[in-house]
Amino acid sequence: MADGTPTIKTRILILSDTHCAALTQLRASDKCPQPPFKSPLPPADLLIFAGDMTTTGKPDQYHRCLDMLREIHAPVKLAIAGNHDLTLDSEYMLAHLRKYGLSPEAAQLRVQEARDLWTAPEGRARREGVRFLDEGVHVVELENGARIRVYASPYTPEYGDMGFAYRVDEDRFNTTSTGLADARNIAEHPVPSFIGAETPVDILLTHGPPLGHLSWTVSELDAGCPHLLRALMRCRPLLHCFGHIHEGWGAEIVKWSDKADELTVASTTIDEWKGGAWKAGVAHDGLEGISVDREETVARHAAYLDVSRDGRGLRRGEQTLLVNAAIMNRANARTPSSIGPDAWDEGTPHHLILVEVGMTAPRLIYRDRTMREERAVCT
Repeated sequence: MADGTPTIKTRILILSDTHCAALTQLRASDKCPQPPFKSPLPPADLLIFAGDMTTTGKPDQYHRCLDMLREIHAPVKLAIAGNHDLTLDSEYMLAHLRKYGLSPEAAQLRVQEARDLWTAPEGRARREGVRFLDEGVHVVELENGARIRVYASPYTPEYGDMGFAYRVDEDRFNTTSTGLADARNIAEHPVPSFIGAETPVDILLTHGPPLGHLSWTVSELDAGCPHLLRALMRCRPLLHCFGHIHEGWGAEIVKWSDKADELTVASTTIDEWKGGAWKAGVAHDGLEGISVDREETVARHAAYLDVSRDGRGLRRGEQTLLVNAAIMNRANARTPSSIGPDAWDEGTPHHLILVEVGMTAPRLIYRDRTMREERAVCT
């Protein structure tokens, strides 16, 4: 981050879509996926889990996920739900009473039991040091002195009959004045804009990808959300973490154009936006796919990306690192060759992605101010 603000290098380990996989090899007869990643994982200042902890949201599946998260060395761990974590979505459960043979009261009890596991002060997630994030903005203090603003959302466009879904013409992420012209606005917690924000969002954490970015399926369908892309263009965080589309695993840096803000308030239909109108918000040659060394990735048990001042040096408000951290591919296998859509194939499994990025450090600001005041008194 090259804007002169005091920052501290922060190591962020990102994963998604483990679907209750473990860190150790399971029995061949085990019904849960075999682990596509293995211990020991590299330590980090912050762990981010971008949803789909389970396959169907059953209690034993949540515990499997927590068993795995417990083994990762990070003092702060953040997690959101995904479309497979059904019992964390009360709307889904109440709409499927007949499917599960439940009364409304019984359905609500299942939801409460799941939420207690993840959010109650004495719930297991809290005991394991995991902080579960509902939709909205959260401020996270790290032990290294960084203070991070995170916008989180588990919602994705409807696909099949899954949880945390919205219709493709519905917009959960923008205000009525910044959304697409023919979208139906259902946003309860719109993504904040970068312009005018005293403290911009550092990390956008969603389960699904934005349109056109690490969002292509093996059937050549762009499954990304157009409304989320518009919100991302307004927000322009340092980092956007997601998963959901397994074969989209990888990372890229987007450089935003000087027309980005103008574009996100222009009257544009969903079809026009999906048809390419969004591209004017990206600078010429503003998409950079990132490659990593295959052998190094395997040896270190993660793909390393350094976008701190020591590395590529992201410019706040001008560049965003996008990371699709979906661990599973269709084969539920193990180990990539590069970061980017071309890295995926049916037999190639995915590692975690570890990002090193400069985050604002209020303690450093306070320390620098104190030192300047002390020098002024001395002189």
